[in-house]
Amino acid sequence: MSGGEESRIARVVAAVGATLAVQSLTAMALAVPSVLAPVAAGDFDAAPTAVGRWVGFSYMVAMFAGLAGGTFVGRYGPARMLQVAALGVALGLAVGAGAHVALLLVCGALLGAAHGLVNPASSAILAVASPPQIRSMVFSIKQTGVPIGGAVAGTLVPALLLWMSWQAAVLVLALGAAALFALVAPYRRVYDGARRRERLHLRGFAAPVAEVWASRPILELALVSTVYSAVQISFITYLVSYLKIELGYSLVAAGLVFSASQVAGALGRVAWGAVADHVFEPRAVLAALGLVMALCAVALALFTPDWSRAAVLAVCVLYGATAVGWNGVFLAEVARLAPEGRVAILTGGTQFFTFAGVLIGPPLFGAIASLTGRYGAGFAAAAALPLLAVAVMLASRQPGRTSAGRGP
Repeated sequence: MSGGEESRIARVVAAVGATLAVQSLTAMALAVPSVLAPVAAGDFDAAPTAVGRWVGFSYMVAMFAGLAGGTFVGRYGPARMLQVAALGVALGLAVGAGAHVALLLVCGALLGAAHGLVNPASSAILAVASPPQIRSMVFSIKQTGVPIGGAVAGTLVPALLLWMSWQAAVLVLALGAAALFALVAPYRRVYDGARRRERLHLRGFAAPVAEVWASRPILELALVSTVYSAVQISFITYLVSYLKIELGYSLVAAGLVFSASQVAGALGRVAWGAVADHVFEPRAVLAALGLVMALCAVALALFTPDWSRAAVLAVCVLYGATAVGWNGVFLAEVARLAPEGRVAILTGGTQFFTFAGVLIGPPLFGAIASLTGRYGAGFAAAAALPLLAVAVMLASRQPGRTSAGRGP
């Protein structure tokens, strides 16, 4: 292996490491309230299902942060934006430790803004660092940060609660986020040199969405991401409460099942990225994932306390591998279709559609669960959404590559 090749590999590994770490951090922070809901909701005079409204609010902020993210990345550099995201998580968690609804909203705004900045910044870095023939794999590895963050929340938070109050546990996580701010600093020398003095104005928020709207292949991907993200975030938001409240699991046991599903999502993201690079075209992979996640949602709706824990775990793991595992293939395909120099802008634009699903999914799921008195009814409704997306993709397949390195 030549020195130049070793240098390229080291550059890819470093880029993935930095973006993966920040992606994991913001995902972990947004999963914390869902894990805490069964034990902390009472301190806010709310039912555990109300966490869906908080999640929806946080991702609404993330939607608009993502639209501005492309401009911020161009103006200040992608590595600096990753630092801003880490700082936002630290401040958001620290504020959220106060058991007051107003502070919880500030927490949601800070965490949502941090999460919204990550994909535009990360895509700008990875589009430069990753060779085209492994781009889906690289983006998928970075996107494992979302399920990894969820798995950390599902495992670490219940463990911390054995030793301290939920407020103290949140403060411990805030300190960890602050440490990551410093660890990302060296990447600014590598990726923040080519900055543009762009001005952020109101029309700039609409421009990324307009660019997505003007490209039919990217728009179709964006709309599919709306559906898949609604299914994904509903699963993440309500699984722990479902297992604890309806199936009688302890919080620790429910958290472990949740963590296992997120680990499966992380492994799935890598596996589906490899499949999209070397076996099937990305749209075919996305369609197959939608079909399997629909079947898993039906199975979750049929859960009863009589189901064996092994069967429940198996279904949740498969659901996590699909409903949580699709994002890397999606983002890599957006990066492939984006014109040169427009990756961050178009990623922010498609992210607006993705987060629209996150905004709609949990409140709708929570409303169905509240009206019916069953979380299973929410999962039954969620099964229909990916089937609709699969039908759209199959009805309007776009010509594209069958593996990386071959195509237009």
